[in-house]
Amino acid sequence: MAGYVLKEAEGRSYRWSEFGYLFTIKAMGNEMGDDIAFIEFATEKGNEPPRHTHKDEDEIFYVLSGELTFTCGDNSLDAGPRDFVFLPGNVPHSYTIKTDGLVQLLVVTVNREEGGRRFGRDIEETGERVTRDTVLRYIDELRSP
Repeated sequence: MAGYVLKEAEGRSYRWSEFGYLFTIKAMGNEMGDDIAFIEFATEKGNEPPRHTHKDEDEIFYVLSGELTFTCGDNSLDAGPRDFVFLPGNVPHSYTIKTDGLVQLLVVTVNREEGGRRFGRDIEETGERVTRDTVLRYIDELRSP
């Protein structure tokens, strides 16, 4: 396997869930091992997920833009640009977006259970495939004041 570079919104992009999240899968499965996924995520205030739990799957966020408050169990964790957030599997969690406009996150999921849930695979199997241009238009709309 050779190294590669993917620019913003390059990869396999999907609109996923009732919230219409736009995820761009950068690498997973055969590219990195079946237990890990690396995902670019653009979102905005009002599109936060309900409190939920990932069975045996850790979730890691690296905040590129925006301010958020994550909850993990009973803990409240404030995060902004260039902050790293680790949410262990089997612990209820969520986040609230505190800023208006574009929030961009890099999300890494790591499954600790053989045969367990694979978030990236869920996105690919149940999401609606969209083009890079669709993702870039959404990002540009949220960047505009």
